[in-house]
Formats: sequence, structure tokens, C-alpha cells
Amino acid sequence: LDAELQLDRLKPRLSRRVLVLRDHQSSWHWEMALVPGTPPLCDNLTAYLRDEADFKDKLSPVALSVTVVLPGDAPGLVLYGDTLVQAQVGG
Repeated sequence: LDAELQLDRLKPRLSRRVLVLRDHQSSWHWEMALVPGTPPLCDNLTAYLRDEADFKDKLSPVALSVTVVLPGDAPGLVLYGDTLVQAQVGG
């Protein structure tokens, strides 16, 4: 399974306001081997908002996207879940 997370994806790469704490990048890529009978895998990521002085746009929403690609040789494998999740957090 190949997964990719894009933070603040509507902004140009150098203007993104949210970064992953692990490597201070606006995207994260994960390759996971799927083996029948193994327990579910989880991975927690922490992201942070860059300092307000580093960007001008403080009003537009931060859009996130997750792309999951199944290998072509994975017959019978089905993914399920929400196709659109939207939340607004104010402070």
C-alpha cells in the first residue's frame, strides 16, 4: 500500500503553512507491506503551523489530501472509509 499526505495542498509548495514535524516538509509518504493475518498498523503524525510572520495568508483554509494507491497485484483488497472529511477549528 502506498500512501501520501499533502498538507496545505492548495498553496504552492514553498508557501505552505503547515509542515510535518518529523522532517519539516509539507508532504509525507508511507509504503506499507500488506500481509494477511497481521494486526492493523497505525502511525501518528504531528504537524505544525509555521510562525505567522512567515506567511501572509491567515484566512484561507488549510486543505489536506491523502492519496492511497493499491498495488496492481493485490486481488480482493478493498479500502473503505470517508471520501470527504472537513473540519473547521477556530481559536
